[in-house]
Amino acid sequence: MMFYIKNKRKVDFKEVLEHPVMNRELDQLKTDLEGWREVVLPMNKILHWEKPHYPAVIVGLISFVFLLIWYFEPSVLTTISLLGLTICLIDFLVPTVASSVFTSEHWTVLQEQQYEQICLRILNAKHHLMDMKNTLNNLKSEKPALYFVLVMGFLTMMAWLGNLMDNLLLTYLLVCFIVLLPGIRSQGALQRYISWLQTKLKDVLAGKPKAKKN
Repeated sequence: MMFYIKNKRKVDFKEVLEHPVMNRELDQLKTDLEGWREVVLPMNKILHWEKPHYPAVIVGLISFVFLLIWYFEPSVLTTISLLGLTICLIDFLVPTVASSVFTSEHWTVLQEQQYEQICLRILNAKHHLMDMKNTLNNLKSEKPALYFVLVMGFLTMMAWLGNLMDNLLLTYLLVCFIVLLPGIRSQGALQRYISWLQTKLKDVLAGKPKAKKN
């Protein structure tokens, strides 16, 4: 497994454990998620499509939730309140039930290694987001005109898409993409598509040689 440190150099799993700052962050995250570790492992298997039917399960569950929202048509305030209630209920019940059902004696070394790798992926995502934030801040301070054009262009495109498509459908597609993204990455489909796009872009920029006429 690869990881990124602040100089954006790729490092492996052992190097991360030897890095003092990353090691402290990893230990803190493992402590924070300790009540969720029995739930995190099967969720990780589902999100990374360890079985062929997992993508269908994910899309089916998301579709069921959005079908309920479409059928009952709750207001925005009601939807946010119900979402908050669900998150609070899960956040309270999962650690409580997990601590009473599962015991540390049944926690194996293999499960601990898998749990550690999941925590590393979470830290990796956190550092990627922080790098994006720092990049935008640097762009804003060093090239404000370019920052303004990029941000305004992006927000204008989002506004156009929001006006073009139904908001619930757009949210549904966005949620499906975000939840399916770990599985897409683990299967290598995203990397293959990006490589294909890079190859096509290079061909367009370089210009393909014209075929000789006989």
